[in-house]
Amino acid sequence: MRIAAIAFAIIGLSASPSLAQNRHAFVVGNDAYQNIEPLKKAINDARAIAQTLQGLGFKVTLGENLTRRDFNAKFAVFEQAVQPGDTTFVFYSGHGIELDGANYLIPADAPKVNAQQQSLLKDESISSDGMIQRLRERGALLQVVVLDACRENPFRDKTGRALGPTGSSLGPPKAVRGLFVMYSAGNGQVALDRLSDSDPNPNSVFTRSLLPRLGDPNKSLRGIAIDTRTEVSRLAGTIGSDQFPGYYDQTDGEIFLSKNSPGAVAIAPQPERPLPPPPVALPPALPPVASLPPAPPVGAKGITPAPSGNDGFIFINSDRVRLTNEDLRGMSQQQLRIARNEIYARRGRFFRDPQLAAYFSRFAWYKPHSWDVSLNATESANVKLISSMER
Repeated sequence: MRIAAIAFAIIGLSASPSLAQNRHAFVVGNDAYQNIEPLKKAINDARAIAQTLQGLGFKVTLGENLTRRDFNAKFAVFEQAVQPGDTTFVFYSGHGIELDGANYLIPADAPKVNAQQQSLLKDESISSDGMIQRLRERGALLQVVVLDACRENPFRDKTGRALGPTGSSLGPPKAVRGLFVMYSAGNGQVALDRLSDSDPNPNSVFTRSLLPRLGDPNKSLRGIAIDTRTEVSRLAGTIGSDQFPGYYDQTDGEIFLSKNSPGAVAIAPQPERPLPPPPVALPPALPPVASLPPAPPVGAKGITPAPSGNDGFIFINSDRVRLTNEDLRGMSQQQLRIARNEIYARRGRFFRDPQLAAYFSRFAWYKPHSWDVSLNATESANVKLISSMER
């Protein structure tokens, strides 16, 4: 179990489709804390949310186990991409705490402090209110902020004394018009990590309930909150637990995340804007997965182009062995495209093309975490060679 609160905040001047422009998401999961109790499912939840948001048209920046310096550096780059009228979505999963009525996100390198060191912890943490204010100053029209950030107090000492309030929840939001806050559990309730020790689901009870509803074209944000609350309460009840997420609503109208929503008031989908280009530009659209051509014959130098028997790889060792023209001879343009992009997929690159994302998401080894990944010399040479054969 974990004590958790998820704040779901939407702040905006208007929900007019004509005003909402590009979509940007900043997603962070912290499990590996260096000085306080580590967590288990924060990164899983962050990765799942990132994938869902990508499918909703957000350009996702994903961070895992970020120190304070890395968090600030990554957020500074993220906020610079936000332009007036844009929509932003910030998701944080990890430790968090309320201090003097303000909420702070705890980075992976936060020091272990005692009840007398509240000011030190403030200085070494990230203010969620500060993040919201910075994005407002950038002109973000709508902000969605999800904070899964209040487990068991990691700063409680052996005497029971601790920083922050004794309850489990983060502090209540300020009364701001256009603000919607959702908590994964009611005040003082336990938010479940899992239903049992044998529960195979990689996500927390709240996140697994939220994920399939985020992209529902028939659900507004308010509808998502209500349906998620109902499902969480049902799941918790199966093991005799009481978990009833609450929400706080200061919005006008109905706001939809899905680009296919029929509602009259919706966040506009992101216009086409190229991602930071990889070393080689993507070719035309990938065909549906079912129509992908069969694997080419086995090539030279031990390269084995057989997707069905090598965890989905066409060239399973293209990160270690240089390909030759002979290895690529006879391959179709679509096979070449998969072979080139599997090099990026192996390194954890996100794909904007939904068919590429769907293709690689079938494989357990594909764990996307960045839009811009680094390749070694062998991989770079193989990308260049494959690209030359695609022309």
